[in-house]
Formats: sequence, structure tokens, C-alpha cells
Amino acid sequence: MATPRKLLIDPEVPLFYHLVSRCVQRAFLCGHDPVSGKDFSHRKQWLIDRLYFLARNFAVDLHGFCIMDNHFHLCVYHDPKAHLAWSDSTVVDRWLAVSPPRTWGRRPPSPEQILEHRQRLLDDPVRLAHVRKQLGSVSTFMKFLKQDIARRANAEDEKKGHFFEQRFWSAALLSERAILTIMAYIDLNPFRALIVKNIEAIRHAGITERLADLDAGLAALNDHLGPLVSGLGGGRSPRLITLGYYLELLRIVVDSETCWVEDSAESRWRKDVASIHRKQRAYGTAAELEAFARVRNWKRLGGQLGD
Repeated sequence: MATPRKLLIDPEVPLFYHLVSRCVQRAFLCGHDPVSGKDFSHRKQWLIDRLYFLARNFAVDLHGFCIMDNHFHLCVYHDPKAHLAWSDSTVVDRWLAVSPPRTWGRRPPSPEQILEHRQRLLDDPVRLAHVRKQLGSVSTFMKFLKQDIARRANAEDEKKGHFFEQRFWSAALLSERAILTIMAYIDLNPFRALIVKNIEAIRHAGITERLADLDAGLAALNDHLGPLVSGLGGGRSPRLITLGYYLELLRIVVDSETCWVEDSAESRWRKDVASIHRKQRAYGTAAELEAFARVRNWKRLGGQLGD
């Protein structure tokens, strides 16, 4: 039996999460399909564009992502109570951006229709409370992300049915070490899949966007790892290490010719990233994992990251 999402996404405490969703039957519906011979790689940009758009409107900060041929990974920071502080006007404007009123023939709504719909929402406290809650939901965020891509892909293929598996996988990240480990794991997916040989060749990932910032000057190396796009407003996510240090950590994993000392910090970092294939519901220190499991009446979660 699947674990209820309310136990996986904390309703009180802001946390980072690793989110994963796969195409049905792990089919290559966002890359080169070996069965049909067709190349669907252009859909990766669909996902990125939709992801950035939604992240500006939901109560999340997007810190990392990677779009692979048959699945995608996200690292998001979610504040479960941020939406409660938004004004009614902010809630309505965000909701109408992600869920505009339907029109006959799916034509874009006119400015008059949007204004009319906006006022009806503002005058309906029950409906307004509902959409406010939806904008604060990670599940709704993922639903809006996947449904849009599924509709576009089905229309392109002239087919019907599911595109992604219905349920996405999530893990809470309880320590900074866990956050950075997951971000590296996500960014290095194409490298671990032997698609690329170095960081600079990675495409359709958060590190691609961060490296692009360096084109404007090396000063970006000293910037802390902030969100790629924020729906919470600047400064809400905890400050992480600098981009320069993060790139050093990525290169530790990529550099296969380094001689490892078993008890070195570099060796432990590389082992942390390699261990993420163990699918846990949370990552952190032993004490953090025990506290997370105790609140939910779970047995002890898997291995820890860090001391």
C-alpha cells in the first residue's frame, strides 16, 4: 500500500525534497525511442519551460533538475505555510496564470473573461481557500507539470492514455549534506548514464543553467547556490555553499583518475552520491532520520548521510 503523501511532505516544516517521476513502463518518451526509432528529445525543453513557469507560481523554490529520456528528477524547497501569507490578489493572479478559465474550443480567454473570472474568485471565499491550498501543494505542482506535458505529447502522437506514472516518488532532505548530495546526484545523471564525459557537456539540467551564469563572468563562482527560480520570493531558501565549491564537489565525482584515501572527505562525498540509488523516504543524519520516522510512526529509515 502506498504511503499517504501527507506523511511524505511535511505539513508544518519547510524542507528540501527530491522528486522523481517516470514515463509509463519507463518508455523513452522524452528521448530517442529504440522501439519506434523516433526522437522525442524536444519534449525535454517542454518540461523545463513548464517547470520554470509553475515554480514561479507555487510555494516552491526550484534548486535542481535533470530531464532524462524516460524520467526526470527535481530538487525543490517547499514551505508548506508560505501560501497562507499571500494576499487574496496574489493567490488569484497565480492561480489564473497556472489554471486560466476554460473557453469554448480551447481558445485563449479574453482579458474581459479573465477579469470576470478573477472577480468571481475574489468574491468566493470557499473557492479562494481551495485554490490557495492547491498553490501550496507539492502534489498539485507535480500534477500540473505532468498533465500539461502528457496532453501535448498525446496530441503530438495522436494517442490517448497515460504518459507518466501516476504517482511520483519523493524524499525529504533533512541536512545540508543530504541536499548537496541529492543536487549532485541529480546534476550528474547524464554522466552516470554514460551520456556525457564531463560537466560542461551536460544538457537539460540545473547545472546547465548554473554554468550559463558563468558566461557573464567568473564572479558567479562566489555566489551561493540560490534557487534557479523561486515561487517563495528571494531569500526564503536556506543559503547553501558557493557555486565554485559545488563545482569542485561535482568534479570529485567525475574525476575517476584521483587516488582515493578511504577516510578522506572526498571519498566520503563520492560514496554519499553513489549511495543515492537506495530509495529512501528521507536522507540526513541518524538523529534526523530517527526523528522524522518517529513522528510518522515508521520504523527506522535507511542509512544516513553524514555524522
